[in-house]
Amino acid sequence: MSRVAVIGGSGLLGQSLVAQSVNRGDKVLSTYQSRPFPMSGVENIRLNMSDPVEVQKVLRSFAPEFVILPAAMTNVDECERSPTKAWEINAEGPLNVAQTCKGLRVKLLYVSTDYVFNGLKGTEYYEFESPDPISVYGQTKLEGERCVMDADKHNLVCRVSVLYGWNSLKDNFVTWAIKELRQGKEINLFEDQWVSPTYAPHCAEVLLKLVRSDNKGILHTSGPDCMNRYEMGLAIAKEFKLDQKLVKAIKTKDGNLQARRPGRSCLCVDKAESLLQVSMLPFSEGLKQMRASEGHH
Repeated sequence: MSRVAVIGGSGLLGQSLVAQSVNRGDKVLSTYQSRPFPMSGVENIRLNMSDPVEVQKVLRSFAPEFVILPAAMTNVDECERSPTKAWEINAEGPLNVAQTCKGLRVKLLYVSTDYVFNGLKGTEYYEFESPDPISVYGQTKLEGERCVMDADKHNLVCRVSVLYGWNSLKDNFVTWAIKELRQGKEINLFEDQWVSPTYAPHCAEVLLKLVRSDNKGILHTSGPDCMNRYEMGLAIAKEFKLDQKLVKAIKTKDGNLQARRPGRSCLCVDKAESLLQVSMLPFSEGLKQMRASEGHH
């Protein structure tokens, strides 16, 4: 039994991290910003990450053995509109958590994003390649990475891309697409934006293994695919037996977006797979698991 603190336990990935830690018999602290994800046997505490005193107080009193930080301001366009808020949550927040963890001599795993890359390379990105974010979201997440690795070289930064899975609190790309298609609505999806969709429950499993291992530094822990959003939409329609004709391809320039998106920010997961002797979960398999577990989450 370990003591695990999940900063951002009510987010999509956070929920899986909390649930799986509870199932393992761990003592779990789950922090939230606006509303908690209620689960029995979990200590839920509201935490403002950008307040260093509050972060210290909460983590000191819980005394975790491991801290996992998936909390972030993830709405890319909202970050562009409110850069100060984005810096507070995505850069200052991780800095405060990392400094507290350093003081407590506790390992920290920080969840980052494929959006730290500019997407111009044309193929998948490896961990050693230089980031070059093109949005406020990407810039703030990269700063978060640096704060975490500067605090302690034994920490972990795990990059993911387009997290999906069932979530009662908030829609993600996949649950949104299912809802729209079930209502018979057309969905317009980008055919010129490639990503590596990441199934939250499987990703949580991988992160919980990693935080307990001797691994450190930056790792890519996304799904193994490199697909565009349009292809993802067709796969969702097919798996959930919905009308594929409702899925329409558009270009990013027609999307009325506030922030720039990388054209192809797929992540190479070879390193994580070989270190952990595990296969990252393909999108088709994640969708199958979602369909099988619908109504049980």
